[in-house]
Amino acid sequence: MPMVNFIFGIHNHQPLGNFGWVFESAYDRSYRPFMETLEEYPNMKAAVHISGPLLEWLAENKPEHIELIRSLVKKGQLEIVVAGFYEPVLAAIPKDDRIEQITLLKDFAKKLGYDARGVWLTERVWQPELVKSLREAGIEYVIVDDYHFMSAGLSKEELYWPYYTEDGGEVIAVFPIDEKLRYLIPFRPVEKTVEYLHSIDNGDESRVAVFHDDGEKFGVWPGTYEWVYEKGWLREFFDRISSDERINLTLYSEYLARFKPRGLVYLPIASYFEMSEWSLPAKQAKLFVEFVEKLKGQGQFEKYRVFVRGGIWKNFFFKYPESNYMHKRMLMVSKLVRDNPEARRFILRAQCNDAYWHGVFGGVYLPHLRRAVWENIIRANGFASTGSFVRDIDFDGRDEVFIEDENFYAVFKPAYGGALFELSSKKKAVNYNDVLARRWEHYHEVPEAATPEEEDGDGVASIHEVGRKIPDEIRRELAYDDRMRAILQDHFLDPETALEEYRLNRHIELGDFVTGAYDYSLFEGGVTLERDGTVSGRPARVEKSFRLAEDGFIVDYTVGSEVKALFGVELNLAVHSVMEQPEEFEAEKFEVNDPYGIGKVGIELDKKAKVWKYPIKTLSQSEAGWDFVQQGVSYTLLFPVDGELRFRLRFREL
Repeated sequence: MPMVNFIFGIHNHQPLGNFGWVFESAYDRSYRPFMETLEEYPNMKAAVHISGPLLEWLAENKPEHIELIRSLVKKGQLEIVVAGFYEPVLAAIPKDDRIEQITLLKDFAKKLGYDARGVWLTERVWQPELVKSLREAGIEYVIVDDYHFMSAGLSKEELYWPYYTEDGGEVIAVFPIDEKLRYLIPFRPVEKTVEYLHSIDNGDESRVAVFHDDGEKFGVWPGTYEWVYEKGWLREFFDRISSDERINLTLYSEYLARFKPRGLVYLPIASYFEMSEWSLPAKQAKLFVEFVEKLKGQGQFEKYRVFVRGGIWKNFFFKYPESNYMHKRMLMVSKLVRDNPEARRFILRAQCNDAYWHGVFGGVYLPHLRRAVWENIIRANGFASTGSFVRDIDFDGRDEVFIEDENFYAVFKPAYGGALFELSSKKKAVNYNDVLARRWEHYHEVPEAATPEEEDGDGVASIHEVGRKIPDEIRRELAYDDRMRAILQDHFLDPETALEEYRLNRHIELGDFVTGAYDYSLFEGGVTLERDGTVSGRPARVEKSFRLAEDGFIVDYTVGSEVKALFGVELNLAVHSVMEQPEEFEAEKFEVNDPYGIGKVGIELDKKAKVWKYPIKTLSQSEAGWDFVQQGVSYTLLFPVDGELRFRLRFREL
C-alpha cells in the first residue's frame, strides 16, 4: 500500500526575562499535557526543540518534566532538535557565538540522552553563510519553511523532500516545513490533516511532509486549550496519525537514514511568509497587506505568491532604532568578552531574540524582555572596561560619545539633540533610558494580517487570522512620536503650551534643538555639548556640561534665547512597573520610584521648575489582543527663558 512520510515536530520556547507565571501557565496549558498525552501513545513520535531559557526553568521548577522527556527519548518517541541555547536568531550574532550557543544546547540534549544533529532555525531566519557555522557545530540538517524554497524558485510540488544546500564547500540538508500543515494543525479538524497527507501520496516512498511549529499552539494560544485537550483534538490526532496505514510516521534522523536529499538548492535570505510583512516599515507593510489581499481577491495569489516577498528579519534594526542600538551594544560587548567564560554566559543570554523584533507577539514592545537583555549586556560589559571613547556604536553613520566610570555607562548622540541615549547603572544592571518611542504600526489601520491561508470556519482560529478593532478608550489616548526618546532632550515651547497637547505630541517646537546636531568636547568623566540654533527663526544657544558622579550625574545648563519661550529639559526614564498618570507640578526636587524596574532615583535642581509628567504608552498587537503598554515616563523640567538662563540638574540613584 502506498504511504507518505510524515514528520511531526514542535518548538517550545519562553523568552529570557518572561514572568514566572507565564512559564507556569504555559507549562500547565501546553508543555505538560502535551508530553503526558504523547506518553499515552507509544506508536506516536515527535521531533522537539525546547529552548534554553525554558529548559533552565523546567530543570529548576519541574524536574519531573525533564525526566519525562528523558524517558520519551529513551523509548524512541522523541528526537531532540537544537538551536542556539538562548534562542538567538543565528544570522544576527557572530559566528563564534553561534557555535557556542548551539554547543551549549547540544550538551544539554546529551544529558537528556540524545546526540542532536539537527537545528530548529529560530524564527526560520536563514542566510546562506549559516551553513559553515552549522557544520562546524556538528549539525547535519536544518529545518526552514517551504517559503524559503519557493523564494528560490521551486514549485510547491517540488517541496516534499529535503534538499542539500551549500556555502563555501560546506553542505547541509534542509527540510521544508509545509505551510499548509502549519495552518491545519491544530486549528482544523484532524480529518483535514489526514485528507491532506493522503492527497500528497503519489506512490513515491521518499515523499515527506513536515510539520514543525510552536508548541504553544497546543494550549497557550487563545482558544486552543479547550480545542486541543478538552475537546480531544490531540488524542484524536495522535490516534489517527499513528495508526493510519497510509501514513509513515518518521523522524528527521530516521528519514535521512533511509533516503538521500533530492538535490542541491540555494536558498535566499528569508524567513516565513508572515515575517516578510512584519519586518517591513509600517507604511510598506500596509501596502504589502493590500497587495496580498488584492491578489487573493483576483484569485491570483496562489499562482504568483512565489514572487510575493516583503522584508527580511534584520529589517527590524531599521524599523526600531532602539532595537538596533541594543543589538549593536550586544555585539560590542560580545567582542570585548570573547575570552572571558564568566562574561560569556551573560552575553549569550543577551542574544535571546524576542526583545529585538515584533510580529504577532509583543516582542520589542515588552519592557520586561528588553530589561532582561539590557541586564545581561551590562553585566557582561562589567568584565571588560573600555573607558571613554568616541565612535559610531550603532552604525547609523554618526559618532556616539561613550563615557564610563566605576558605576555607570553614559552614551550620548551629539548628532541627535546632544542627548543621552544610554545611562546604564553597573550596580542595578539597568539602562535608565530603555524607553521605546510611540510608533504607528500598519495594523493600527489594517484589520487583518497578510496570511497565505483562507479561513473555512471549522476548528479554532489561528492568531494570524484574527482581525481586531482598537477600543475607543485606547484610540483617544493614542499618540505617535516623531523622534526617538532620550534623557536631556532640549525643547523650546510657546509659553501657552499645555501638558495635554505636549504629551499627545500636538504641540509646536519653536526651536531646532531636539534632533539638531550639537558640537562636543570631552573632559575627564564628562562631556560638554553645545549648539547654536534658532528659536522662531531667531538665534538661540544651548550649552550643557555633563559629568558622571558617584551616584548619578550632574549637568550644568546655559541657555540663551532672544525669543520669550519655555525651555524644557526632558528625561525619558524606563519606569515600567508603576503605572503613571499625566501630572503637572512645581518642584526643586522629586523622586521617581519604580520598585520592580529601575528602582528609586532622585531629580534635583538648583531652582524651582514646572514639571510635566506623563506615561509613554504604545499600542501593539499580541496573541491576547491589544497591548497598551507603558514604555517609560517622560519628565520635562520647564523654565521661562527670555535672554539667558542658567541652572543645574542632578540625577541620583537612591
